[in-house]
Amino acid sequence: MLGNSLKNPLAELYHVELLTVQWLQNVLTPVEPALLLLSEHFKPAKLMDVYVPLVGAFNHQLLVRLVGALGVINVISSLVKWSMPANRPYWWIREYNESSVLQQYHGTCETTAAFPSSHCLSFTTFFYLVVLFLLPPCWRRLKLSTRHLSAICRALVILSATCMSLSRIYLAAQFPHQCFASCFGAIAALHAFDRYSDNLYTLSRFRAVLIVFCGSIFPVVIYLGMLRLDLDPHWSVRMAFKWCMDPAQMRHEESSIFVLGRDFGYLMGVVLSAPLYKRYENKTVIVKRLPILFVLEMLNHYARLETPKSYGRVAFVGYEFLRNAMHSFTLLTILPKTTT
Repeated sequence: MLGNSLKNPLAELYHVELLTVQWLQNVLTPVEPALLLLSEHFKPAKLMDVYVPLVGAFNHQLLVRLVGALGVINVISSLVKWSMPANRPYWWIREYNESSVLQQYHGTCETTAAFPSSHCLSFTTFFYLVVLFLLPPCWRRLKLSTRHLSAICRALVILSATCMSLSRIYLAAQFPHQCFASCFGAIAALHAFDRYSDNLYTLSRFRAVLIVFCGSIFPVVIYLGMLRLDLDPHWSVRMAFKWCMDPAQMRHEESSIFVLGRDFGYLMGVVLSAPLYKRYENKTVIVKRLPILFVLEMLNHYARLETPKSYGRVAFVGYEFLRNAMHSFTLLTILPKTTT
């Protein structure tokens, strides 16, 4: 069964890193509120629903880059989580009778696989793009060298990624190597986007939709493969229910299937706006944009609150797929047309 298959060469690394998690929970107690706040308020859903529209309201080019990059990176993250059985500290410590003692917090009991860390991936992506956009104009005014600018950018991104990683480790939601590998993965993905940006931003709508449609087949194939191998596709949810001290902390919105539907929906809205280079042509008129964006985000917020959770999994996931697709499509296509 799956429990035996999870015994792998990483077990020794998990054992060593548990001591690190335990040590951090003792040492970082004075800054606990800040760590919990960081993890709660900069999770992927809030970044996409709140912070990206807020920052993008002031510059449309930055909005396009944020929505596009987060759309792709979150889908890759959810696909890897769906296919890779990576343990979380708070259940691994009990599943394998470890002697270490870890504290659980509100936000610890997540129900997806631990790697990659969605928090670290999305937050690093968000902060990297914002810093890369805002620092150069400031630097030109100070008339300082490009070498110093590059060093400051790297330092700020590393600092922000480290803070989010410490937050996730402190919660016992992720092991250290899972967090730091996710941060470096986000930066590597962004460098790849920059290298192939000409191809990505000129990709036609038909090809983009076709690629996303083909990508959406992978979760189905993996699901059927797990059933064929007598593995539980919802093993991470079972582990969370088994070892979470307060099951009331777990939410439907954090299940693997929900995350897949949410992220594929968000990316579908992006590809329906292709080719993305045309979305750069909008000139931001902040006086018009801010009130319209506020109304749109309030509607999106109430739509999220009305997610049908008692009508079955298909309605639940389908609704969130459509809501997120409409959200990203509105930001990239409808909003520019109403604020020019």
